[in-house]
Amino acid sequence: MDKAMIDYHCHLLPALDDGATDLDESLKMARILYDFGFATVHCTPHLIKGCFENDPARVARTTEILQCLLHEAGIAVQLVAGTEHYLDEFLPQLLPDALCFGAAKTMLVEVPFRGGSEMLAVMLSQLITRGREPLIAHPERCAAFAPATPASGGFRGTISRIIGKAKEPKCEESLVHSLKRSGCKFQGNLGSFAGIYGREVKDRALLFLREGIYDCLGSDAHRSEKLPDMLAAGYDAIAAEVGADIAAELFAGKTLESSRAPSIGRG
Repeated sequence: MDKAMIDYHCHLLPALDDGATDLDESLKMARILYDFGFATVHCTPHLIKGCFENDPARVARTTEILQCLLHEAGIAVQLVAGTEHYLDEFLPQLLPDALCFGAAKTMLVEVPFRGGSEMLAVMLSQLITRGREPLIAHPERCAAFAPATPASGGFRGTISRIIGKAKEPKCEESLVHSLKRSGCKFQGNLGSFAGIYGREVKDRALLFLREGIYDCLGSDAHRSEKLPDMLAAGYDAIAAEVGADIAAELFAGKTLESSRAPSIGRG
């Protein structure tokens, strides 16, 4: 694999959330990611009020410590301190200290899996208004981003599939594309393409991939167990769908990186 790949979403830091439990596990995960081809990994532990309340300074310090240990272990992966911010009513209060990256102040945002579309649109627009560029994590896993499929269920849907008249669904214009036009970015999970969240999520991920929704990719890795197989299956599914060249651009985050030139920084 190309050693220029970037993982924009990874729970690599030890004992901060439901990711790596200790330093040994972090090193195992980092070695697997490096061997697969990742040169840069964004360390993005959860930040959820009342659950994982990770202070930005602690995240940054833990990232520095792990970076030193990777250097000592000969694992040439560059770590970037970050956070997976949960989109709720508490997030606006955390913006002044939020761990962002790039001139555009990009912040990884986890949307509630069952959140309403209107509420999500309002809250994300508030982040943009306040000078942040939301990078929405794994939209394919969120019900609010499900494409409109009038004939996808029930008796009519079954008949349509049997007689071959069911058409490929389109992305929900009122949410996915409008958010993209408003300035939101989107990160796809490799595990989604590998099918670890089920067929529905995989199909949605492939649809979003074909529609050009994604700006970058992430492992969203929490453990070393089965990680090599998941990475390989995810890569193969993406390359099979859009070709090796486009897959390489996504794994390198070229769309995201090119969109974050200093001229679009928001102070």
